Amino acid sequence: MENWFSRQRVVVLSLVVVLAGAGTYFYQRHMESKDQEGKAALYKVQKVFEEELKAIPEAERAPGLSLDVDVKFSKTVAELKGLIAAKSAGAQPLFEAAFRLGTLYLDFKQPEKAAAALSSGIQFAKSGLQKASMQYLLGSALEQSLKLKEALSAFQEGMAQNVGALKADLLLAQLRTHVQLKELDQAKKISEELAKDFPGSKAADSASRYLKEAK
Repeated sequence: MENWFSRQRVVVLSLVVVLAGAGTYFYQRHMESKDQEGKAALYKVQKVFEEELKAIPEAERAPGLSLDVDVKFSKTVAELKGLIAAKSAGAQPLFEAAFRLGTLYLDFKQPEKAAAALSSGIQFAKSGLQKASMQYLLGSALEQSLKLKEALSAFQEGMAQNVGALKADLLLAQLRTHVQLKELDQAKKISEELAKDFPGSKAADSASRYLKEAK
């Protein structure tokens, strides 16, 4: 957990903002300034998070445990929500703020709050990788909230970004959701696709296991 901001839940987040179009020199300087301000704000939040984390007994913050994030990380949550609400930073810092807030809620078993944070961050995603990553996490939060139809839609939106690095994860997530919805024909088709495109992979093996357990 100490490496919260740099850890890899799905993929490593891109740290480079690419401006669309040529733009003007002054516009680019303005955007660069907003990004720098946003990164400075995120660095501040990182330090706040580390201090709040230290105050929690290690046994209470082990991965997978349920924790009241709004209470235990009240300052971190307030800083991230404030940054997102102000929208004064560039798109990249705003995306990262929403991503980090959603991940924090997910880590401590608060999927509904995670879904709200991740949904707010989709508007800041610019690259296909960012959009696919956000949709994957959003789908995971919705799935844990037992909002399966909405979860499936999020996974499909992520799949539509055509990000090869996330294809297997998104396919498996869709299969898992179809199984929970008792839509085994659709799940079987996805399992066959995984076996074909990712033979011998962990995702393909997991897909096969999910189907066997569903029968």
